[in-house]
Amino acid sequence: MASVTRPRLVVLGCGFGGYSLLLRLPKGLFDVTLISPRNYFLFLPLLPSAVTGTVELRSIVEPVRRRLRHVRVLEGAALAVDWERRVVRAQGAVDGTPFEVPFDELVVAVGCRPSDYGIPGVSSYALHASSLEDARAIRRAILTQFARASLPGLSAEEVQRLLTFVVCGGGPTGVEVSAEIHDLLRDELRAAFPDLAPRARIVLLEAGDRILSQFSAALGTYADRHFRREGVEVRTHTTVAAVGASEIVLRDGGRLPYGMVVWAAGNGATSFVQGLKELPQERGRLKVDEFLRLPGRPGAYAIGDCAACGEPALPATAQVAQKQGKYLAKMWRRRARGKESKAFTFNSVGMLAYVGQGRAIADLPKVQWSGRWAWLFWRSVYLTKLVSFPNKVKVLFDWTKNRMFGRDLSRF
Repeated sequence: MASVTRPRLVVLGCGFGGYSLLLRLPKGLFDVTLISPRNYFLFLPLLPSAVTGTVELRSIVEPVRRRLRHVRVLEGAALAVDWERRVVRAQGAVDGTPFEVPFDELVVAVGCRPSDYGIPGVSSYALHASSLEDARAIRRAILTQFARASLPGLSAEEVQRLLTFVVCGGGPTGVEVSAEIHDLLRDELRAAFPDLAPRARIVLLEAGDRILSQFSAALGTYADRHFRREGVEVRTHTTVAAVGASEIVLRDGGRLPYGMVVWAAGNGATSFVQGLKELPQERGRLKVDEFLRLPGRPGAYAIGDCAACGEPALPATAQVAQKQGKYLAKMWRRRARGKESKAFTFNSVGMLAYVGQGRAIADLPKVQWSGRWAWLFWRSVYLTKLVSFPNKVKVLFDWTKNRMFGRDLSRF
C-alpha cells in the first residue's frame, strides 16, 4: 500500500503567531518544518520584568522542541523565497550554513525589529528591549553604571551622567521598562548604594503629547502622574535628533547626558520582509487579505507583527499575532473536513501595562481601572497566559522569591 504524502508546511518564526499556530495545528495534517533563529518561544509581555530580574530570563522561555515534537525544527534565519521553485532559502543560526527547504504551504511569522527611524547613533549606542539578549544587556548596564559611579575621583557631573537612565518611547514597552528600573532603584539599589541611588535619574522621552497613547486618556494621565510622583521624569513633545556616546541631542537643540539609553520608540521591518519587494507592503508590513493570504502567492500567508491585516492595519501586538495563529490552525482543520472558513476578525480583549511600585493600568472593553487591584489583575492575566505549566511555576516562584529576598544584584 503506497504511503500518503502529506503537504509540506513551512513556518518562519516562533513568536506568538507561529508558536500559537503550531501548538494548535492537528498532528498528521502536514509535514511541518519550523525555521527560526532561536530554539525557544519568548513570552514578550514579561520581558520588561526580566530586565531587572523581577523574573528570571529562563522563566519566560519555552524550548520549542519540548512542546512541538511533531515539528521539524531548523535553527536558522530565512533569507529569501524562491516562489517559482517554492523553496525558502535560509542560513543556519549557529555557523551560517546555507540551506533550502521546499514548501507547499508557507506561513511568514518573522515578527519585526526595533526601528531607529534613521536617527544617527541609535544603532550604535542605544539598547533595545525586544529579546533575551537585550534584557540581559540592560540589566548588566544598570549595574555597570553604578559600579563605575562608585569609584573615587569622579566629578559630581560625571556621577550624575553615569546614573542617568533614559528610555526613549512612551508606549507600553518604554513605560514598563521605566517602571521596572524605578522599582530596582527603590527596592534594591538604595540599600546596595545608599549614597548613589538617590542621585539616579530615570528620564522617559516621548515625541507625542502623552505617554501610553494606545490607552484611554484617563489611564495615560494616571500613569503620567504616578511616574512624576515617584520621581520618574516624563518629557512629552520631546523628539530625539541624535544619540551620541554620552549624550542625547534633542530636536529643540537641548542635550541630555546619559549613562544608559534604551530605545523603545517603535518597530520596523526585518531584513527578510524588506527583501520581499515583489509583495505589497504597508509601513514595512506585508499586506494580507481577510484570510491572511499573501496576494498573488497561492498557499502563502503572513501573520503577526510582519503582517498588515485590515483597514487600518491591526496593531502589532502579541494578542493579534496569537489570534491569527489560532485562526490559521482552525482554518486548516475546517478545510481538512471539507468546510469553508470565515474571514479573520479581531476583537480586542483589552490592554494592560505595569507602571511600577505595585501599580498597573487595565484598559478593557467594558471597564477601565488602575492601581493595586489592576496590578493584581495584570499579574494574574500574565500568569494565566504563560504557555506551559513549568513557566507558570517558575514565574510564580520568581515573584515569591523576590518578594522575600529581593532581586539579585550580581553583575555577570
